[in-house]
Amino acid sequence: MHAFRRLLITDLRNRRNTIIATLIAFVLLHAAIAILTYQLRLPSDAYGFVMVMNITLFSIVLLIPFLHCFSTWREEWKQHSIYHLLSLPVHRNYLLMSKYISIVLEVVLITVVMIAGLWMQYKLSDGMLFRAEPLITFEWSKVVLVLKLLLVLTSVVFLSSLSMFIGKCCGRLSLGATFVSFICGLLVGVLAFANFPSIVTLAILSLAYFLVSMYLLEKKVGV
Repeated sequence: MHAFRRLLITDLRNRRNTIIATLIAFVLLHAAIAILTYQLRLPSDAYGFVMVMNITLFSIVLLIPFLHCFSTWREEWKQHSIYHLLSLPVHRNYLLMSKYISIVLEVVLITVVMIAGLWMQYKLSDGMLFRAEPLITFEWSKVVLVLKLLLVLTSVVFLSSLSMFIGKCCGRLSLGATFVSFICGLLVGVLAFANFPSIVTLAILSLAYFLVSMYLLEKKVGV
């Protein structure tokens, strides 16, 4: 566990400046939207556009941890630090899980800023931005939705690692192989969930991507 903690701290330290800069920029964007909304005193029918703008910004900012799913492994090989990591007497799943947790933590922090920003805008708009009552009431369906979103995030992170490892096995065609394998894995996941829409399906997909990534990391792209 001590080795895993050190790997996780290293991954977080490597992303520290980017995470801090992203969060500060996102906070400033939310503050700017809130101030403009409050100062302009928008009519009630204009708040729909404000929500669309918030969601668009949130989606754009989430691209940063998504790209990190690929860049975190690419940087390891570019700096040759991956060979040091693979030579350490630690389980390969430590490497996968430390990067997974660092990415999930990044997404969680961005989501927390998003929620805080929306709540601030809600207060300044005197409750006109959205209906808060359905969001703050407890329902098990909301818990299930959160679990599904977490499993979707998990499957995407492990699929990204899997795609990078497949690309690494293909040598000069690594970029193309990474892209094609990611799209194919994404299509498989979408089709599986479309036919069997349940938490179990997402959990199986996440586990499958994790196990194949483990195999490739141990047998195909290791030292």
